[in-house]
Amino acid sequence: MPSYAWITFAAAKQALAGRLADPGMVFWADPELSLYLAESLRTWNALTEQWNADFVFTPTSIPWYNLATMAGSPRLRTLTDTYLYQVMQYHLLEPATGGTWTGTSQFSIADLSGALQRRRDEMIQVSGCNLQELPAIPSLPNTRRTIFPDSTLEPRRARFVPDSGLPNTMTREDTLAWDSFESQHIQTPRIPQSWGVIDGPPLTLNVDTGPNVAGTYNVIALMSGLAFNPPAATLLGIPDDWTWLAKWGALADLLGRDSEATDRSRADYCIRRYQEGLAIMKASNWLLTATINGVPVDTPSVREMDGWSPEWQNNGTAWPSMVTAGMDFFAPCPVGGSPRGVSMVVVGNAPIPILDTDFLQCSRDAFDVILDYAQTLASFKMGGEEFASTKDLEKNFFKFAMDTNKRLAAMGLFRDMLGLEGRRQNINQPREKG
Repeated sequence: MPSYAWITFAAAKQALAGRLADPGMVFWADPELSLYLAESLRTWNALTEQWNADFVFTPTSIPWYNLATMAGSPRLRTLTDTYLYQVMQYHLLEPATGGTWTGTSQFSIADLSGALQRRRDEMIQVSGCNLQELPAIPSLPNTRRTIFPDSTLEPRRARFVPDSGLPNTMTREDTLAWDSFESQHIQTPRIPQSWGVIDGPPLTLNVDTGPNVAGTYNVIALMSGLAFNPPAATLLGIPDDWTWLAKWGALADLLGRDSEATDRSRADYCIRRYQEGLAIMKASNWLLTATINGVPVDTPSVREMDGWSPEWQNNGTAWPSMVTAGMDFFAPCPVGGSPRGVSMVVVGNAPIPILDTDFLQCSRDAFDVILDYAQTLASFKMGGEEFASTKDLEKNFFKFAMDTNKRLAAMGLFRDMLGLEGRRQNINQPREKG
């Protein structure tokens, strides 16, 4: 990947320390400034989606892949809850011990963990960023209801796979549709044709008719993240460039409760940042283009592909495509067959420097606003008028991100369309009404 080589991480931290009138890094230590610069870079990439990256791999016989977990993926999810505890502890003027607590009685590690886990799972639900293919769920003959694991947030696609015979991708409907148009759907067991969830209790899937043969359900579902258990570090399960959202949501809860830690002004700031960020994340993209065997292919949503080419997963001659089910979750089509090269252009994670001698990865024109936002983050722990006085710096950062997006849009003929490729499933099958 091309890289910038004009300012080192050490020099960037020194520039930030100078802005904070703390050149000796006394009130803001070196590790703390490192975290603020990293968050500023990640937020910048989340807003501008500039770090496009190539990803090449050879698929096997499995249908579905997840960029969040694939080795070498530019979108590999690497950050843990311990990482965010440390940032939050700095923000709260507490010892930055990560997964343990040695600070004041205002908070505890359980407080941080609970707030962060709640907001992390809310982020997953709103953005749809943690899709998985569930292990095969056995069906029971003549039984219309199936129960999911309690970590399931929302099923997105379901197929019935008989022990012998051809699989059937079911359409999503509900009981009123079945009662109106399939009058014998309860009395006549057969291969299920459709599924629904709104007319049953949570964690259940209903089908129009109980299957008359043994088989399994193959389900793609939105899943909650892993349970946090500090001091052990647990992967957050959300894209690295959006982890700051969970931090702001958790801080809003911690500072907004009635306790000795109450700080209504900063709690209001945190919830505003969280809610505005969620809206941006919902509209964000992760995929731009794809090729199979060097030939450009379409990137239809799974909803589109199921309509155009039913049972494409079992069709070795299906039209070559990159089928997308949601953020980071996709299937090269046709599935299986001879080895073939897949190449994707995705919105990669922001490159984050580690060593002081590493170069900060941002352009010269953006460096000043990167510092603006890092200064805002650093000032949060002061609260009061000192923090409020940084609002213009934050405004500069977001305005320059908007201006950058406008320039990028003018530099390409179809950038607006490229920005929709990874969102086609939610566009074709909206997750919210109205």
